[in-house]
Amino acid sequence: RFQYLDKQEHSFSFMSCITAPAATGKSFIRKPVNLLLTPIDRQDEIERRKEEEYKDALRAAKNSKMQPTNPRACPRNNGINVSIAKLLQLLAYSDGKHLVGIGEEIDTLVKSERAGVWSQKSDIYRLGFDNAKYGQNYMSDNSFSANVPVYYNLLLTGTPGGMYRFFKDVEDGLVTRFCFAQLPDMFGSDIPAFENYTAAEEEEIIDIAETLDKAAGTIACSHVGVRIRRWLNDKRELAIREDSRAIDTLRKRAAVIGYRAGMLAYLLNECVYTKEVGQFTSWVAEYVFQNQMELFGSKFEEVAQTQIRVRENRSQVISLLQALPEQFTRADLMALRARNGQSTNVVMVISRWRSSGFITQVEKNTYKKTPKCYQ
Repeated sequence: RFQYLDKQEHSFSFMSCITAPAATGKSFIRKPVNLLLTPIDRQDEIERRKEEEYKDALRAAKNSKMQPTNPRACPRNNGINVSIAKLLQLLAYSDGKHLVGIGEEIDTLVKSERAGVWSQKSDIYRLGFDNAKYGQNYMSDNSFSANVPVYYNLLLTGTPGGMYRFFKDVEDGLVTRFCFAQLPDMFGSDIPAFENYTAAEEEEIIDIAETLDKAAGTIACSHVGVRIRRWLNDKRELAIREDSRAIDTLRKRAAVIGYRAGMLAYLLNECVYTKEVGQFTSWVAEYVFQNQMELFGSKFEEVAQTQIRVRENRSQVISLLQALPEQFTRADLMALRARNGQSTNVVMVISRWRSSGFITQVEKNTYKKTPKCYQ
């Protein structure tokens, strides 16, 4: 664990999405992922045996007063189709270690959305980025109840269409928590061929994975923080120059992901800060930011502009009301709107003001402002 710039505790929680058209080689992830999961998969074999033995013992002791002790087995690599109750149970049994979800077809999650469970999965993924708590409480003993911090790493791949179907709401915060990687266009190219790792390369990858799996305690590196602060400030100035809400929004979590990557490099370098660790920190932040901007920047800008227009429209309505005298008539309002080049149909305007408590009716076609109008 380590502290971010805001002094809050962070962990190596990463969510990534690799996107490319069909048949462009996204399956390349299998080799490196299988090697990186080596220590987890080894332990998972043991955990699954514990799980099966416990189930067998429960069946054998079905009508017995002496029930077997729950071993709290926790296989950590469970794909993305795991149920909410099972996922919550595994999080409760994981003792703060990260669970892992690998999904080679993002449309699998899109289908689960149609099945009605996506809203909860989406909540869990968002909470997992910050290791916040998720819980549910059932009266039935047949379902799992708990309230636990979410430590969960996720890797998805899919086509651009599947990705956009999955990340269809940029306002829910999930997009900003993901590192997106776009494979180059392979149109007209030969089928990609992937070389096998050498024995030394495989050993190196597994060594890295084992180092991470055994790592515990807290680390700190002020240099990584300095690097990210500088990158964040550069992007803040860019957002101001470009008057871009998208840049200002997306820079913030890209910086978090870059910081975590920098701390990961620092840890793997035996907690020695080097120029390369610093370069890697800002490179990851920039990579995350550029891909988020390319894939979703225009949508963020569109949403931001809509919100600005709503605020402006609200302020225009209030300004219109403030321009009227304390007591005014329908004719006064029609004349004011006509001078502003607005429609003289004021029925809905008056109705909204009355329902909002800004005005009360004095007599027919005559109204008076309330104290709420001036708040």
